[in-house]
Amino acid sequence: MLTDYEIHPSLATHDVPAARAWYRQRLGLEPFIESPNLLAYQVGPSMFTVFETPAAGTAQNTVAVWRVPDLAAEMARLRARGLTFEDVDSGGDDGTIDGVATTAGLLDGTVRNAWFRDADGNWISMVEQPDLPGDPPGQMGIGLAIAAADLSRARRWYAEKLGLEPALVLDGEVAYRQGATRFTLFETPSAGTARNTIGVWRVDDLRAEVANLRSRGVELLDVEIGGVPTVAGVYTDPDGDELAAWFVDSEGNTLGLVEDRGEPIRPR
Repeated sequence: MLTDYEIHPSLATHDVPAARAWYRQRLGLEPFIESPNLLAYQVGPSMFTVFETPAAGTAQNTVAVWRVPDLAAEMARLRARGLTFEDVDSGGDDGTIDGVATTAGLLDGTVRNAWFRDADGNWISMVEQPDLPGDPPGQMGIGLAIAAADLSRARRWYAEKLGLEPALVLDGEVAYRQGATRFTLFETPSAGTARNTIGVWRVDDLRAEVANLRSRGVELLDVEIGGVPTVAGVYTDPDGDELAAWFVDSEGNTLGLVEDRGEPIRPR
């Protein structure tokens, strides 16, 4: 069951070396795993990957949420590195002032958000917020953000098709916890714009997970990578180091499962 595995954001780039340089220069991050087509970064107990695809830059919504203990201090640090934070107008009272949107009364406290875009246009949120119920105190990290045009429909789909239940339900947002990782469903009219994989579960037995998904009515995608097609919905890396499969949720988001048959990709 996917409930047994952690999930991480998967950010698209047109150029892996250029993305690596940007993340080093603007965020001060170095990958803990690097290959010609993939970078993996650790953020606290969580991680995110950057992968090369022609579909990079298509997502018009937030794709990852980076939790920090002191947003003002983190913004000052990153601005000193040349990072620009976006001005966001939500059409209500939650627009940004000097790059920060403040929402009071959520999670028994105040939530402060800021947004920036990486070199490929991926929207990343940086947030200072209270712990979710059941969270280890003060645990920071990065989580996947999943856009939904209809939040109620999305929540039902994730329960029925993936067997996942939220840790917290708010107005316009539903948060899920999986081990040290989390993902958030949030309502936005830009849902479904991403034409690339936005998140990945790293599983121990991909074929077993695929069988379980099919039993729940999830349809797997037929894709071709480097001339190698999926067979019965499963892609096998030519070197035998990886199995992968993909599906699309109710909101048009593409999500992936990966079984690392070589060295597992895990935060250290």
